[in-house]
Amino acid sequence: MSTIVFAFSIFCGWLIFDVVKHKKIKLESIVSSLVIAVVAGVFWWILDLIF
Repeated sequence: MSTIVFAFSIFCGWLIFDVVKHKKIKLESIVSSLVIAVVAGVFWWILDLIF
């Protein structure tokens, strides 16, 4: 459950960062935020398994 919350937080944070930077929401920003969130979530899940 913590992995999902972490990935969602990364997604929201990255999307907010892109919206503030570009002053509008683009599909490219949403997709890049989603990809980054998935990668971060998988990495967090692996770390959770190890430790």
